[in-house]
Amino acid sequence: MWVDEDMALEGLGTGIAPARTRRRRGARVAAAPAWVRDRLATTPGRLVLVSILVVVGAVLFGAIATGAEQSRERAAKSARTQTEPLLVQAKNLYTSLSDANATVATGLLSGGVETAQKRNRYLTDLTTASGALSTLTREAGTAGNAPAALDTIAGDLPTYSGLIETARANNRLGYPVGAAYLRQAASLMTSQILPAADHLYRTEAEQLNEDYRTGSSTSALVTFAAASVVAVILLLLAQWYVARISRRILNVAMVVATVLVAGVSVWGLIGLVSAQNALKTAQRNGSDSVEALSAATVLLSRAQGDLSLVLVNRGTDVIDPLDFARVSDVLASPRGVLAEISVLARRTGTTVAAHRIDAEYASYQAKTHELTVLEGGGQLTSAIGLAPQAATISEQMSHDLAQQIDAAQGRFTRAAGDATSSLDGLAFAIPLITALAAILALIGLRERINEYR
Repeated sequence: MWVDEDMALEGLGTGIAPARTRRRRGARVAAAPAWVRDRLATTPGRLVLVSILVVVGAVLFGAIATGAEQSRERAAKSARTQTEPLLVQAKNLYTSLSDANATVATGLLSGGVETAQKRNRYLTDLTTASGALSTLTREAGTAGNAPAALDTIAGDLPTYSGLIETARANNRLGYPVGAAYLRQAASLMTSQILPAADHLYRTEAEQLNEDYRTGSSTSALVTFAAASVVAVILLLLAQWYVARISRRILNVAMVVATVLVAGVSVWGLIGLVSAQNALKTAQRNGSDSVEALSAATVLLSRAQGDLSLVLVNRGTDVIDPLDFARVSDVLASPRGVLAEISVLARRTGTTVAAHRIDAEYASYQAKTHELTVLEGGGQLTSAIGLAPQAATISEQMSHDLAQQIDAAQGRFTRAAGDATSSLDGLAFAIPLITALAAILALIGLRERINEYR
């Protein structure tokens, strides 16, 4: 059926809009820039534009300043409550596992059943390792492929302890196969479990250093300072413009807004600088020492384990003597771990303790040299008889290292606490004061706009 075109367009609302309608819409669109230009040609229009700029500037300042503060605060809190404590747990895991391996090897050297003291120490080491493993599994996250290392330790540790118990049972019965089980357990520990524990330690050390880089970076400070300067200048320019057009020197609301922004900027800058300095102190006087002392503890335990396994293998071992030599070099070389501990001790005022550790290691070196000479000369019985003396020196040195670790961790905790407390309140103050300043600035500008109505 034929339908009139005009009826179809008007009644059904379909088809292309009439040319007159399109022209009217185009005219309105074209008129929009002209309307804006006309508005900006008036004083009220320019004041409205100033109001918009002030609000946008306040929002940007609040976002940038809060972001810079939060970046610094997250790094400080992470170092204090997560990465450094986890680094210590990773150290505890490695040293307790290594010490357990050395202790049980030393205890079973002469055959039969080890002494109650050695047995208790071995069990204590396993308990400590299990506790550290649980903590790391719960909190370590996925950085550096940590879950794979944790799974390796969790899967192999029961196997290791089972082999040790089999070795003890055979030793108690006087069967020579006990030494074979002990060697198998030691091989599992040194080839699988300890490398995984070392990987965890390195991962946490790298994460702690990353927290320090983030927490002491000057980029957050520069960003905060730049945002503060821009915000204050914007408010001052707005006041200058209002004063010029209104012939009034001060706009009280805008003056208060400027003072608030300047005040929170100064507060934030002082907090960021204080947190940065405190984090640097935490690293220099605390965690650097914790890492060096922990490394010495780990290496000493590894050396003692190597020494015990050399004797257990009774002249057939070619791997552990080489590892013992490498570990000794890393510990005692002119640029080794003990030399680093001495440098850090001068920084932290703990030179007496460092000298004592150096003296103990010199005694340990002398005793182990005597022992290896006897073992190399085929005098295994004499070497085995000398092993407890070397173990005693190693235990004393480990005890002294642990005391220094505790002291260094205390220094770290205090300095890291200062870093986080320096930023207390800023996370709430910056957005709150910024919003209040924006409202006051708008009130001040609104007063001037209303004068033109």
